[in-house]
Amino acid sequence: MKIFKKNNTNRKVKNIVISFFALTLLLLTSCGEDDPAPTEEELATKTIDCSSSVAAGETLTLENRNNGVDYIINCVYVVKGDIIIKPGVTIQFGTNAGLKVNDTGSIQVLGLESERIVFTGEDKTPGAWRGIFIDSNDTKNRIEYAKIEYAGGEAFNSNGDKGSVIVWSDTHLNMNNTTITNSETYGFNASYGGDELELVNNTITNCNAPMFIEGAYPTTISGGNYTGNTTDAIIVTADQITGNHNWSKLNVPYHLPEGLRVSAGGKLTIMPGVILKFGLDTQLNINEGASGPKPSLIAVGTAQEPIIFTGLNNVLGAWKGIYFDSPSPLNEIGFTTIEYASNPSQGGAIANWAGTVLNVHDTTFKNIQYCSILNSSSATLTTSNLDYVNVGDQICVW
Repeated sequence: MKIFKKNNTNRKVKNIVISFFALTLLLLTSCGEDDPAPTEEELATKTIDCSSSVAAGETLTLENRNNGVDYIINCVYVVKGDIIIKPGVTIQFGTNAGLKVNDTGSIQVLGLESERIVFTGEDKTPGAWRGIFIDSNDTKNRIEYAKIEYAGGEAFNSNGDKGSVIVWSDTHLNMNNTTITNSETYGFNASYGGDELELVNNTITNCNAPMFIEGAYPTTISGGNYTGNTTDAIIVTADQITGNHNWSKLNVPYHLPEGLRVSAGGKLTIMPGVILKFGLDTQLNINEGASGPKPSLIAVGTAQEPIIFTGLNNVLGAWKGIYFDSPSPLNEIGFTTIEYASNPSQGGAIANWAGTVLNVHDTTFKNIQYCSILNSSSATLTTSNLDYVNVGDQICVW
């Protein structure tokens, strides 16, 4: 009988091969997708050299360096060239520091909704730093998706202009989707002429007042939130406006502490729901002067959203009223409330000079000291659906 012995050599080879593949699989698995990818090393906060500036023709680009403060500025840093600030950057300003863009320079604050750019103070108190001052008509100037906080302290110039963002005369700026908060003074200051502005969907809160602007600039504001300030109002400085202007309803009133004049060639359209509050003894003056193109006022609200003309002080005779010296057939006041107007300086809440053309309808005159309408015998006045509450007189002719 033959006896067959088992051959163990093949089994040993097979076991070695299996062990090799198992070890290889283990190594591959241990270095696979479950391992966290190496993170990019964060860069240290950089203090910007105050002994230099961005010269004309040069470009300074600020990138996001880390998850905290990326850059520190401890002076009024002057930009004579171009400064570009990328999404996610945080810049911290020391006491009385600021950013000043001169006429040869530009500023591009290019935040994103998911990566806002932050300008803040070393001290988290209102007015800890000056703010951003722009004196440049470069069309590249823009501030978008930014947060500007704790500014509005010291003035940049001898004029005493203060605010978190200040624009000088003949400046171009698009500012949108930006939050300005905790300014010691104004959130936005544009009180000089010639600016080209676009102010869209901004939020200004916890400031002394949201905006201090020249009479031509309310027409540049669209949307946004301006409540939660010491004074919840868009403050409009006294000025003469020409050209076409459209004032839209915001969630705060317009304050006109020195009144407003629409001069020759001007057309002011006030949209439904707008509230205008006038300073003591001031007026809204629609006046072509001795000659020139006819100015006009179109203030037509709706029954649901009337336009309100009132005084900053709710007392009889708080402001003069609306004065017309304009033969424009466009002049129209409708679905409005006019209150606390008419005083010894102007005998009617609406006063029409000779030759004026005006249509007044669906309007309530309320708390009027003298006449609701004081009309020249040579003016063309059309009226309908007028209401009178606590008025000295209704329509007076002179």
